[in-house]
Amino acid sequence: MNSTNARTFGAGSRRDVCRTQSATSTPEIESLDIPATILRPAYFMQNERMVQQVIQGYGVYPVPIGSAGVAMIDARDIADVAVAELLRRDRAPVPLPRATLELVGPERLTGASVVRIWSAALGREVTYGGDDVAAFEGQMASMAPSWLAYDMRLMMAGIQKFGMHGADGAADRLQAMLGRPLRKYTDFVKQAIAAS
Repeated sequence: MNSTNARTFGAGSRRDVCRTQSATSTPEIESLDIPATILRPAYFMQNERMVQQVIQGYGVYPVPIGSAGVAMIDARDIADVAVAELLRRDRAPVPLPRATLELVGPERLTGASVVRIWSAALGREVTYGGDDVAAFEGQMASMAPSWLAYDMRLMMAGIQKFGMHGADGAADRLQAMLGRPLRKYTDFVKQAIAAS
C-alpha cells in the first residue's frame, strides 16, 4: 500500500520534494515541474504481518500473488533509499532534475516460492491459498475497511496479470545507492517468526 504523504524539504534557496508515487501526485509533480524524486515501491514485505497469524496458525498463505512475480521490498530498504536520495539532493550544488526510482526487492516471488520459504522457516508445510481475488477481498473486508479490501483486490489482480517488478537493473541501482545488498524475503520471514 502506497502512501501519498509528502514532505517538502528546503535546501538553500530551492525546495526539494521526496514523495511516494500515487495516481495524483505524479501528474501534479510533473505539471509543476518540481525537482523531485518519485518513489514507486513494490509490495512491502511488512504487509505480510497482516496475514502472518493465518500463515502460522493455519498453514495457508492467503495473499493471491499468482505466478507472474512480485519483487517485494523491505520497508527498511525503502526508508534507506529515501534518506540516500534526500541527502543526494540536499548536497547537490544546483536543483537536480526530476527522477523516478522503482523500489523493488532483489528477487521475484510467486505464490509457490513464498510458501516454500514459509514452510522451510516454520518447519512444516504451508500451502498457497490460490488466485481467487474475490475471495481474498471478502476475507480482507472482514478485517479492514471495504475500500481497502477492494483496493487490495485490484492490486492483486494486477499483480497476477502483470507481476510487480521494476525494469531490468532496478534492484541493482538501489543496491548501488545503498552500497549494500537489499534485504531478502527469506530473512524477513525468519525475523517475523522470531518476533512473533
